[in-house]
Amino acid sequence: MSKLPSKHSLSVQLLAGVLLSLFIAILAFGLFFALGNAMLDHTVYGESFAEKMSDRQFQQMQRYVERERITTDRLSRLNAWCSRGKGVYLTVYRDGTLIYESPVVRDQTFDPDDFDPMDENAEREYALTFADGAETQAFLYYFASDAFYFWMIGVSGLLAFAVFSLCFVSLVHRKLRYIQKLKKELDILAGGDLDYPVTVQGQDELSELAAGIDEMRRSIVKHQRAEDEIRSANSQLVTAMSHDLRTPLTSLLAFLEILDRDKVKDEEQRRHLIHQSLTQTMSIKSMADKLFEYFLVYTSEWEQPELEKRDADEVFSQFWQEYAFALESRGFIVETDFGELDGNVAVNLELLRRAFDNLYANLVKYAEPSAIIRIAYRREAEEALLTIANVVSSQRESKESTNIGLNTCRRIMRMLGGSFETNEIAGVFTADLRLPFSDNNCKETIK
Repeated sequence: MSKLPSKHSLSVQLLAGVLLSLFIAILAFGLFFALGNAMLDHTVYGESFAEKMSDRQFQQMQRYVERERITTDRLSRLNAWCSRGKGVYLTVYRDGTLIYESPVVRDQTFDPDDFDPMDENAEREYALTFADGAETQAFLYYFASDAFYFWMIGVSGLLAFAVFSLCFVSLVHRKLRYIQKLKKELDILAGGDLDYPVTVQGQDELSELAAGIDEMRRSIVKHQRAEDEIRSANSQLVTAMSHDLRTPLTSLLAFLEILDRDKVKDEEQRRHLIHQSLTQTMSIKSMADKLFEYFLVYTSEWEQPELEKRDADEVFSQFWQEYAFALESRGFIVETDFGELDGNVAVNLELLRRAFDNLYANLVKYAEPSAIIRIAYRREAEEALLTIANVVSSQRESKESTNIGLNTCRRIMRMLGGSFETNEIAGVFTADLRLPFSDNNCKETIK
C-alpha cells in the first residue's frame, strides 16, 4: 500500500483546520465588534440614554446637596459627588456667571469669564437649589464609562472564541465520526461477520489504517475459503478413494489368495493371475499418484519453486509434439496448430511437465476417440496461449473423477505466474493455459 502524500496527513489537516477556524473567528470578532459599537452608539453612548442618565444624575445630586446642606459659599463640597466615577460634568451659573465647574482635571484653575450659559447645551440645563435657598442654573452632562466599551470588546472576544471552538470541533468531529464508524465496523468483524466491508474514506493515516484492516479482512476470508475447499476436497477424496480402492484391492487379494493356495489349473492360468495382479497393482499405484497430487493441490502453501527462463517455442513444441504423437498412437485424431511464440518464459520444467501430463491424461481418459482433438498454441500479446479442445466421450459418466488433475494444473499455473481456465459448451471441453513472457532473452535462474 503506497504512502499517501503529506498534504493529506492528519497533522496537515489539523493545522489547516486551526488556521481556517482562526480566520473565521477573526471575521466573527470584527462582526461582533461592529455590532457592539452600533449597539452602544444607539444605547449607552446614544443621546437618548445620555439624557435619561443626566436627569437621573441631577436628581441624585439635588438630594446630595439637600442632604449635605451645601450652600453657594461651600461649592467645593460638590467635588466629592462629581469625583465618584459617575461620569458627569457639571457647571453651575448664578446670574449668568460661572460659580462652579466639576474638576475635570485635578487642581485645574478656571476663569469664570471664559464660560457663558449661552454656550452650554440647553437640553442639559437644570434648576439647582442650594441649602441657603439660592437658585442657580446648572448644566449636567453624563458620559458613559469606558467600561461599557471594554465589556463590549471582552464579549466580542468570547463570542469569537466560541466561533473558533465550534468551527474547529466541527472539522475534527468529521474525523471522530469516521473513527466511531470504524469502531462499529470492527465490532461487526469481531462478531464474526468477515464479509462486512470496512469503509475506506479520505486520504490520510486513518484511511490507510482502514485499508489495512480491510485487506486483513479479505486475507482472512480467503484463508477461510481455502480451508473450506480443503475440507470439501478431503471429503471428496475419502469418498472417491474408498470407492476406487475397494475393487482393485478385492481383486488383488483374490488373485494372490489363489496363487498362495496353489489352486491354479495350469501355467497359463498362473500367468493370467499374475498379469491381473500386476494390472490391479498399477491401478492402485495410479490412485496413490492421485493422492500425492491431492496433497500437491490442497496443502495450505507451497514453497515458491525455482524458475528458469527457457525458449517458449522449444518448451511447448518439445512437450506437445510428443503428446500429439502419443495420442495418435492410441487411435485419437489430432489436429495441431503450433504458431511462433518468439520469446522466453520463466518456468519450472518439473511442475510444467506435471501440468501438461495431467492435460494429456485428461484427453486419454475423457476425449471421444472418433472426434478431432485440437491442440494449438500461439503468442497473444505478452503471453503464450495453449488451447486444447476435445469432444467429451459418451462414456464419461462411467468413469470416476475427482478433478484433482485439472485443479493441479490450475494451481501450478498460478505458481508460474500464469492462468488456467476450462469451459464446456455443448459437449466440447476447452482448456486455456497462459504463461507470461519474460522481460529479456537471457536465461537465468529466478528464486
